[in-house]
Amino acid sequence: MISLWFGGGGIVLKRLQERNNRGSLHARRSIIVVLVALLATLAMVVPLGLSALSASQANAIDGQDETASRKPLLYRMMGYNNKVDAWQDELRMDFILRVKHNEFDPSCANGTGGADTQGNCRLAFVYQYKGSDNASYYRRIKYLNTIASASSSDQPWSGAYKWAQNRDEYFTVHTIINSGLYDYLTVSIEGDLAFKNSADVPYYQPGGAVEPLNIYAVVGQQNGALSCRSPGNSWNWYSGIDDCTIFNPETMINAPDRVSNITASLAADGKYIKLFMGDCLGKGADLQCSGPYSWVGWDNNPLLYGGNQSNWGMVTDYGFPNYSSLGTGAIAGTAPGTAPARSFFVYWLNARGSTVYNPDGICSETNSYYYQWVALKDGQWVPVDELTPEPVLVTGQQPSPNTVTTTSGKQFQASNYSAFNVPKQPKNPNEMFATDKDGNPMPAQKADGGIDFKEAKAKQDLDGYFKMVTWPVTTNRDGSACTVGPEVYNPERKGLVGIRDGMNSSDIERNLSAGWTINSAFYKYDVPRPKDPTITNIQNDADGSLDASGSVYTSKLDPVVSGECTPSKDPAHPNKVVLYGEDPANPISDEQSQNGGDLVKTADTWGFKLGEVECKVDPKSKQGGSWQIQDTNKQYPSPDPGNKYDGYRRYHAWEIESTSGFGLTSFFSNIGTAYFVSGENVPDASKFSVTVPHTVNGSLPEGSVVVFKGEVSPVYTAWSSGKLGMTDSRMAISMKQKTASDWTSLVTTPANTFQRDAAAGTTSSVSDSTTGLTLSLTKTADSNWSWSLNIPADKFSGYNGGDETQMYDFQVEMINPMNIRSAPASIERKVDITPTTLTLERYDVFQVAGKAYKYVNGDTKVPETKGTVVHVIWPDNTGTDVTVGDQGLWQATPPEGVNQGRFTAQVLSDDAESADPKGGFQGGNQSASVSHALEFRPSNSALPLTGGWPLSVLKILLLVALGLAGFVACLRNRQESRH
Repeated sequence: MISLWFGGGGIVLKRLQERNNRGSLHARRSIIVVLVALLATLAMVVPLGLSALSASQANAIDGQDETASRKPLLYRMMGYNNKVDAWQDELRMDFILRVKHNEFDPSCANGTGGADTQGNCRLAFVYQYKGSDNASYYRRIKYLNTIASASSSDQPWSGAYKWAQNRDEYFTVHTIINSGLYDYLTVSIEGDLAFKNSADVPYYQPGGAVEPLNIYAVVGQQNGALSCRSPGNSWNWYSGIDDCTIFNPETMINAPDRVSNITASLAADGKYIKLFMGDCLGKGADLQCSGPYSWVGWDNNPLLYGGNQSNWGMVTDYGFPNYSSLGTGAIAGTAPGTAPARSFFVYWLNARGSTVYNPDGICSETNSYYYQWVALKDGQWVPVDELTPEPVLVTGQQPSPNTVTTTSGKQFQASNYSAFNVPKQPKNPNEMFATDKDGNPMPAQKADGGIDFKEAKAKQDLDGYFKMVTWPVTTNRDGSACTVGPEVYNPERKGLVGIRDGMNSSDIERNLSAGWTINSAFYKYDVPRPKDPTITNIQNDADGSLDASGSVYTSKLDPVVSGECTPSKDPAHPNKVVLYGEDPANPISDEQSQNGGDLVKTADTWGFKLGEVECKVDPKSKQGGSWQIQDTNKQYPSPDPGNKYDGYRRYHAWEIESTSGFGLTSFFSNIGTAYFVSGENVPDASKFSVTVPHTVNGSLPEGSVVVFKGEVSPVYTAWSSGKLGMTDSRMAISMKQKTASDWTSLVTTPANTFQRDAAAGTTSSVSDSTTGLTLSLTKTADSNWSWSLNIPADKFSGYNGGDETQMYDFQVEMINPMNIRSAPASIERKVDITPTTLTLERYDVFQVAGKAYKYVNGDTKVPETKGTVVHVIWPDNTGTDVTVGDQGLWQATPPEGVNQGRFTAQVLSDDAESADPKGGFQGGNQSASVSHALEFRPSNSALPLTGGWPLSVLKILLLVALGLAGFVACLRNRQESRH
């Protein structure tokens, strides 16, 4: 049987020329706009390059200004009984028709099994009903709805079941496959033909004679598209009349943009329909016949599953219900993917059976035949390995010997002796039950005769269309070899039977054309579109690989989007990847990346085309190829503002093949999202404050903390609902002792701390799992938050007596979603929380004195800072403030008249962040108080020459005694010198 690609080269070339001229087209538009403005005739201007979409979305479709053509085109003829017997002339076809997206709506015929009897549907076919016998006689064939509505109560198999039971002239659309701007309709046709039953001698040659069969597809409103009017003939197609005896395509096609001859390309490739005459001409040595004929089946001849013509275009996607009739008996229902038993048949007729006209019985017996199920894989025909990897020879067809002299009226013979897909039975040993060489059923052959196309497709990754082709085996009546027209009577002798793995395409085409296509089936068929590309990377300053959510943050407003793709198997026709950036006014639908039946609900949701590039072979890619396209941020028309910081853009891509000439697209890739991130603002250090705790009575109160406060206004904030949007910036707080080399992290806020939709006054807190510290937050207004951090006093334990070890820097940084930190903002403060210890070394009525120091590292004494104030309270409740001097010494003199009682001395607290008028630090730690009773000691201050009593008196007496002793010594020396 035939298998054809419709290249559509002229259309494709025109499309490419239009694209190449697009730049000049834009230039011409600009000139037109200027002229129109000068002439003030805007209302009369017809916009150029109108899109199929709204004007605001003209750039949202592939090719920017490209508009989908409404002209229907044959994409692929898959199954076609292009060999027709003159007596049993039936039209059977399975093909793919390309139409503009949403041009055809299957619901135009109400309900499953509903028919378009009035031409209301926007699709119909008209064909040459009588061929060369009356070339102007055309018949219109109408639509039968076999697509079960998802909203109805129909069983999913109801549509396929209706088609299996059909016996009338209809076409149906099994599936609508979307690809880009177009829909690809899976169409089957069942109709009658009325070719001539006798003809001139050339028609009786082996292999039949060429017959014209033009089939026109008409889309859109049927009224007026084709006319059927002449003087005395007022009928027209739209009125419901199916036949037109005077149709002239050259003058009666009134909408050429919506009508096309889908068989014209077949004829152009030499693929004509061949008419086999049902009778032979002459006798004996002069006997001339067209050749054996494979029964096509019509009405219930033979009786198949469902009672009628289930064998052509059978859709197995949903399985089938049980069926039982008087003729077929009970047939079990099937699971999705499986055709029931007795769905398919084969029967061969040979009009050379007459012993009168063919007394020698030359080539009279066609009691054996080959058959093979073949399928499409990536658009190429291959054997169905799970069913018939090689053609199967079937012998024993009855009756034998052959006595047929005409094919007319042989429906009863075909009904009685046809082979079906059921296990072989004694009464009919030629049933089609596929087995291996050992007689075991093939994997896709069910025990009851059903055929599992689902398994066959899965094992070979097939496209989903299957057809059974059969070839005759003919002998002379005595069993000797038939030598007449072997390519017709015995194609196996010419190597024309079956296809095998590894066969070149021309041989496959030749062998399938030599056979007869009799049965066909679908299971989840899809046009051989390219595999979906993937987006794996959107360039940023680091890696750029998408995270688990399919997102990446980037500081570039013109990022490079890249990923993987599947290269074309034909380097001369490379696959291309097209990248789209989302139009915020028409967001990308998530379903578009889930490979649904309808790729897009509307082309508006594709987004703006950003560029296309060839899919390059890449051995490192899992898909075998890679691609990259830069979003230059110049492709977004007004009012889209383009990529902006603190915003995002979603991307998706698809792959387009060029081998078929139709530019089939893959489904859309995954969605990749780029969040555009600028640098963070430097925090405002002027809003920082540090509060240091004081010691009380020589020790810090339990739970004392240093409080670090401030305000923050992050550039990036998050939605609390988790809706699409950027995560928030983070805040990192750290501190460092003046003498330390490293910063100590205190708190880093987690994601979603700063929520943009939180109301002013909302309070929250976040904890750092590493440090255990908790940050308190209050939203003040818009994107402003005040914060406070309590730092336990034990974090400040590095004091060693040096003033610098009490100095700390407190720092805040903002971290944007790309983990890039802002410049830090800091404040420096002295944190003196080491208690002062006072000692008393003198405590009499004349003077009290002692030392002030701090204990460091447990037992090391460090003198208190010079200038620290010691407050002394005397027994009379008066007070004296003295300052600490060198080495921590301090002393105070009791007031006059105070000569008894207890005094206390203590370093009192004051504001740790204040300074004295000279800028000196005032302290801030309160020591434990020390107390002692004043003691009375003899005073030498009243002795002579001393300026006081009794100490001054004692000094005078001592001097007098020393003077008398000196005087006595002098007198003794004189007396001794006289002697």
